[in-house]
Amino acid sequence: MALAAHAYAERLDISVEPGNGATDLADEDNYTIAAFGAVNTADFAAQGARVTGGVGETVTAELGFRNNGPAWIGNLGSGDPVAAVDFTVPEGATVTNAPADCEPRTLGGGYYPQRTGAPRYSCEMPYWALPDTTRALPFQLRIDRVVPDATGRVMLTTGGSSPATFPFDPQPANNTTQLVLNATPAA
Repeated sequence: MALAAHAYAERLDISVEPGNGATDLADEDNYTIAAFGAVNTADFAAQGARVTGGVGETVTAELGFRNNGPAWIGNLGSGDPVAAVDFTVPEGATVTNAPADCEPRTLGGGYYPQRTGAPRYSCEMPYWALPDTTRALPFQLRIDRVVPDATGRVMLTTGGSSPATFPFDPQPANNTTQLVLNATPAA
């Protein structure tokens, strides 16, 4: 067996059936999975932004996720997301439109009852990420007041409220970045 060129892990699914007319007395044990590790890495990176606008204006901040490779990562067995992008909204702004796959949260990470206006959002990625996979997360923010260089945190997590540590990621420093919002007074 040879591993795929850009694999971090591979899996072999094995299924057997009786031959020569034999009767299978327990078909639930006819399937297994063998997992194989590879010496490879995948650099996951959070994507921040810098936006500017006047008080009362709505601006779009393109946040996101990128797998810089070289390996692809997939949770093929569990189907769990490979990561989540956790976004804390900068002071002085209100989210007026969030991507559909992003769940509104309280600052502590709990349930928030409305799609817009939450102080924090969690956006799950798919269960796989090929090399050079990117996912854009356009957030629309209304600038409510001037807060010089207001910053919001953009970090990769595994579903919690702490930055993720991925065993395959050689550059964990780029798993956290910022959305910087520069507001100007209303004219």
